[in-house]
Amino acid sequence: MVFRLISAPKVFLSSYPLRKSTSHVRYVSVPSAGPSSNEIRQRFIDYFTVKHNHRLIRSSSLIPYNDSTIAFVNAGMNQFKNVFLGATDRPCPRAVNSQKCVRVGGKHNDLSVVGTDSYHHTFFEMLGNWSFGDYFKREACQMAWDLLTNVYRIDAGRVYVTYFGGDARLNLPADDECREIWLSLGIPRNRILPFGARDNFWEMGNSGPCGPCTEIHLDLSDKYGHTEARRQFVNAGVPDLTEIWNIVFIQYNRSHVDGSISNLPQYHVDTGMGLERLVAHLQGKMSNYDTDLFRPIFDRIQKVSKKDPYSGCFANNDSHYELDTAYRIVADHSRMITACLADGMFPSQNHKLRRIIRKSLALANGTFQYPQLLQETIPAVVEILGDVYPEMRTNLPTALQIIDHERQSYDLLRSKRSTETSDLLKRFPQLDESEVLEHAGLPGAIKELVQTSPTVLVGSSIHKMYDTYGLDEELLVKLGELLKFSLDFRDYDRYVRALKDGHKLELASKLQERLSAFQSIKQSLDGARLKPTRDERKYNYTFNREKGVYDVAPCPTRVSLLLDDETHRQLHVVTEQSNFYCESGGQQGDIGRLVIEGGSDGESKSVDIVAVSVHNGFIVHTIESQPNVPLAGGDRVVLQVDSNRRTKLTVHHTATHLLNAVVRKIVALPMCQRSSAVSERGLRLELAISGDKIALDQVAAVEAEVRAVINRNEPTSVNVCSASELDFGTITTVPGETYPDRGLRVVTIGDVSRELCCGTHAIATGELQDFAITNVTQSKSGCFTFHAVAGQAAKKVHYLGTQILNDVNQLRQEAEVNEKPEDLTIVETRMQRLKNVLLTGTDNNIHLPYCVRQRCLDVINTLYQKLKHRSRESLRELIDIEMRNLIEQKPPTSDRYIVHFLECSIILDEVQLSKATRYCIDRPVLVISITDNQVKARATVPRSMVSERFNAERWLSVVAKTFKAQTSAPKGQDAAEVCNMKNRKVTTMHFEAMLETALRAAKQFAEENVP
Repeated sequence: MVFRLISAPKVFLSSYPLRKSTSHVRYVSVPSAGPSSNEIRQRFIDYFTVKHNHRLIRSSSLIPYNDSTIAFVNAGMNQFKNVFLGATDRPCPRAVNSQKCVRVGGKHNDLSVVGTDSYHHTFFEMLGNWSFGDYFKREACQMAWDLLTNVYRIDAGRVYVTYFGGDARLNLPADDECREIWLSLGIPRNRILPFGARDNFWEMGNSGPCGPCTEIHLDLSDKYGHTEARRQFVNAGVPDLTEIWNIVFIQYNRSHVDGSISNLPQYHVDTGMGLERLVAHLQGKMSNYDTDLFRPIFDRIQKVSKKDPYSGCFANNDSHYELDTAYRIVADHSRMITACLADGMFPSQNHKLRRIIRKSLALANGTFQYPQLLQETIPAVVEILGDVYPEMRTNLPTALQIIDHERQSYDLLRSKRSTETSDLLKRFPQLDESEVLEHAGLPGAIKELVQTSPTVLVGSSIHKMYDTYGLDEELLVKLGELLKFSLDFRDYDRYVRALKDGHKLELASKLQERLSAFQSIKQSLDGARLKPTRDERKYNYTFNREKGVYDVAPCPTRVSLLLDDETHRQLHVVTEQSNFYCESGGQQGDIGRLVIEGGSDGESKSVDIVAVSVHNGFIVHTIESQPNVPLAGGDRVVLQVDSNRRTKLTVHHTATHLLNAVVRKIVALPMCQRSSAVSERGLRLELAISGDKIALDQVAAVEAEVRAVINRNEPTSVNVCSASELDFGTITTVPGETYPDRGLRVVTIGDVSRELCCGTHAIATGELQDFAITNVTQSKSGCFTFHAVAGQAAKKVHYLGTQILNDVNQLRQEAEVNEKPEDLTIVETRMQRLKNVLLTGTDNNIHLPYCVRQRCLDVINTLYQKLKHRSRESLRELIDIEMRNLIEQKPPTSDRYIVHFLECSIILDEVQLSKATRYCIDRPVLVISITDNQVKARATVPRSMVSERFNAERWLSVVAKTFKAQTSAPKGQDAAEVCNMKNRKVTTMHFEAMLETALRAAKQFAEENVP
């Protein structure tokens, strides 16, 4: 049983032979005939709204806000799924819409064939009408037949219908009622065909609502005269006899326990018809791509790229095939990209979207040689669909900004392409460049697959491809096609389950097992069931202005269940009610006290609640096991939340919302939230931003604006509503986050922020007191993480920032007035200490405002460079002073030579020994220096004193031997007169002994050999 949805439109050349592919077909475009796509769509909507009292429900976003099982909305029924499941109320008795859909992965994946045929698309529109417990089979079939034949004027002689023919395994009879309805509408018996569950039974999943369906198929061929023989090709995958409309009768419910099927209390109708398919037929086109939904995009591509016009070629041996296929892919992908970006999707949050963008960019760079092609095609898509889906027009500037950033990022990625990547693309031209660039482990994966040459990839191997090499399912399937192996995904599912089962059970699993066991015992004893914990009191708090904290009202309740965790010496207490907030929405959970009302001695006792968690609606309060604290099921207790912790969490969560909103305002680039974390110590907000960097001035402006909002004391309000009441386009959400249909909390802060959030928030922004951004990091291109604090912690941060800023300014003033080398050394030492605090303060729990820290570092670095330059000039004088003093102490009359260690070199960054030896032109001199543990030496001998026994090279070699270094003459000079010892690194602890040895050896050699 499968969750069956109709695919994208399938329209083919009517005279093309049956059972053959389109690989030798050229579709010749003809002038547009028939109604426009907008007219066709509007006729469908008008038919049901005006003539049959349906309510128009606008298309939902392509982001599935309340369904974590899919990456994109892929069918018209997605937004009504919870209505069928009974989890939410129906929006109206009967509805109609045109739903934006994307299919690029999973069961409904058309991506690999897009562009190679005339009807597969990544993005398409699904026309649908719905009955939620109102009309059923007869009315649905009557309306469909009337619309097709009397409104769209489709030739009834081309139509076949199918119905559910029964299924013994499901123990369900044939849907004879549906067959009789079609007969009564005048359809010949030989055109009404039964099929089994595979084709004509629809299921949402392995359990839940399901039912038979009837499909309307259209014979597009004129060659065969719609003869009796054509019946055999219905549902046979024949391209010119194709399904056009699917009508599902949701009347059963499949049990998740034993798989049995029973009748639903209310029957529903769910229909779907692909707009592109319908438009192609009504406009007399042989391909969806020849309709007014695509031709304007082709025209724009041709205009800017100057390539040959699109010719409709599908023959892979034709010279136009590659170009026409590229036309179709770029046009199709441009529609999907436009729709997704308009709905707030972000490439860094949806790798499938990013891959589609990069595949399009690769074609823009390669085939069309026009890198900015998407900046042209996206506006063309908006011209076609913008009136129907106004969000496309509204968000066009944002979409173009994102595309420009993605293009630059992709160009950068391509510029770093390795030789290995290039070789891989040459070896496997079927791989997209973007696939190879984005999967660093692909070469290793291919190498292993080639070496092992599997025919079937089993679960463990698939897991290795995912876990070790970082591949995804789509790429692995493509590798299977290239390397001729199949994939056993069922075995992979079994393997993953076995891995999970093999891991040690965590507390959550134990609690779930014990809760289930408790419920079973409870049922067997008295037929009652344990009810989930009521937790609405967690939002019952007031601001105590005197103490500056949020007081959470105590919660009197009873103990429902006790779970003893002997391993950790803890007791887990489940209560009927709770006022504790459990970790969710990025916010950490509460801690507090559990007060046990007076026992036999009449005294109340209390214990610390060290953690809280929620499991299937049951809130578990964890306490340390204490023998002297009696506690039993049914006991009355009072739960008290720690006000200090709750206050810090609350102000930090509200500050996160303010930060999120203000960054969007100040930076003014497309962005989305990747994650957030709210703790006592601060907050973290990670944003994906379409930009390479955020300027320091922008960070400062963000911080200043948040502080201004706090000073304005903007009110905070919370509105609880259902998803059907919201316009998701006006609310900040996290793409990919799953939101419930009911009980959505919209947190509004003045006119600054409006977000969906389940966390606790300040009543007004003034209660935050202050705000400080303490760090901004960039983990990868376009992903920025803000760290910040609010409340008293922020005040302390700004106070410390002011102090260190004053210290830096004072240091700068001192550096400007001090000239003496020893004074500059003191300034430099203080400067280094300040720099260490700025760089490592966070590690030592010294938090500073990020902007203050960066600006102080800039000042110190600039100052350091100036001081370094000045120090060099000043410290060079030390060499002159030291050598002049030495010459005065040792005149030529008393000393025939000089051997000297240059003591000032210890404090210098750099020493040029040539400047030291220039003072001794009348006698031999040998000097040694050490700077930053690097020892070097130089010897000069006047030409008149050079002899066979004594010269600079021989003299210096006795020193070099001590330090195990090499010697050489300066370029162009005689080694007998001038010789240098190359730098040699020496540890501080060994230097003094080595220096003493070297000086002694040099003096002894000179005494024995100087003439």
